[in-house]
Amino acid sequence: MNKKLCVLAATLAAVAGCAAPPATRVAASSSPSYYCVKENLLASGDRLQCNWQPTADEACKFADVSVMERGSFSSDPQPAGRCNTGQWLVRVTRR
Repeated sequence: MNKKLCVLAATLAAVAGCAAPPATRVAASSSPSYYCVKENLLASGDRLQCNWQPTADEACKFADVSVMERGSFSSDPQPAGRCNTGQWLVRVTRR
């Protein structure tokens, strides 16, 4: 668990240094649902950090970390199947 958190923290530092704010990227999409790999999901207060993507296929392929506010979707993350790699996915639906 600690190893995953360290890797996630390092990834976040790298992304934050060279990319647009993650919440901006997520908000720009018009998709009603977002998917992410369950083991990447990190809850921090009213924010959920993960590799949110507008399709399950993209969530399986891309590891870009982004943040979503809990208030921006209608329920907590729900199971959404698996990637070809066997990783479990979760899905949230925008309000």
